[in-house]
Amino acid sequence: MPPAASEIPSLAPVVAIFIMGYLAWWVGNSDTREAEQEATKMAVKADKAKRKVVKAQDRATTAEIEAALSRERVKEAEIARRTAEEAEQALRLSLLATERKWFEGVRPECCPSEEDIARMKAKYSYSPNFLHLAVVGSSGVGKSSFINAMCGLSNNDSVTARTGIVETTNTVTRYPDPSPNSQIIWYDVPGAGTHNVPEWQYFNDLGLYIFDCIIVLIDNRILDSDLAILRACEQFRNIQAFIVRSKSDQHINNMACDKMPRDFDPCDPDMDNEARSRYLQMKSEARKGFIDETRQNVQMNLESGNLSPKKVYIVCKDAVLAVRSDSRSSTAIDEAELLTDVGECVRRRLQSEYSN
Repeated sequence: MPPAASEIPSLAPVVAIFIMGYLAWWVGNSDTREAEQEATKMAVKADKAKRKVVKAQDRATTAEIEAALSRERVKEAEIARRTAEEAEQALRLSLLATERKWFEGVRPECCPSEEDIARMKAKYSYSPNFLHLAVVGSSGVGKSSFINAMCGLSNNDSVTARTGIVETTNTVTRYPDPSPNSQIIWYDVPGAGTHNVPEWQYFNDLGLYIFDCIIVLIDNRILDSDLAILRACEQFRNIQAFIVRSKSDQHINNMACDKMPRDFDPCDPDMDNEARSRYLQMKSEARKGFIDETRQNVQMNLESGNLSPKKVYIVCKDAVLAVRSDSRSSTAIDEAELLTDVGECVRRRLQSEYSN
């Protein structure tokens, strides 16, 4: 017989315990899961934060490297700038030195070759049986008038060199001396420093190294271009150079007139004896002063240019013509001596040529 209901153990407490245990387990597991989830979230955030830190550190390192490179580039740029400036300065000084050497006559890197000499001699119809004499100087010093006078010609003669206030010679012009039995060929050379012939290329480009004699004609003062030609002449043993001061009569007259009353006219036919006497006295004093000043000025410029002392011949064209015709001239100074010395130069040159 089955037991009575009262005899069967009650399941309620067991179920209750079971339920309570399950609930406790579930609650515990739920807290654990939430904690794990929270921990996972925190780990993800920590990882992200770590990656950000690493990226920030990388950026900082990169920035430091770039800053260091930038500083290095700045230094390199500054060094490059200074180097460029120094190179530019060195180039400028080199160009100035080269130009100065060119200006002084013969280009240091372009001395005339045998071919250059032969070419220029052919160009100027050079003949060993004649003395080839070039007259050089700045524009307006009276080269053509001087050549005419040295040939015994006036500027109005039909065979004379062209004359003018401005430079009338653009190329080297050849004038055989018309005097009987003369062995001189004159050459009228365009002025140094003109637009057509810059000073730095004057001597070589015109082939002045082929001439036997060069007369440097000066006016108010000796110029740097004149000194450059004289310096170049010293480098060539075949060239004899002369320094000639032209237009002496004009300068002396002007100096004398400057000491006379303002309205004084030296050409006045009605000039009284007192004025004439005073003018002649002023002219005599001016003549002496002009000669002394010219000689001192030329020697001073030669010395400052490291050139050897050299005589300066003081002349005027009218006095040269007078000496050529064996006439007396009150304006003569060094004309006779110049003609004599040029003649001696011709004699020595031709004698040397014949002996060879």
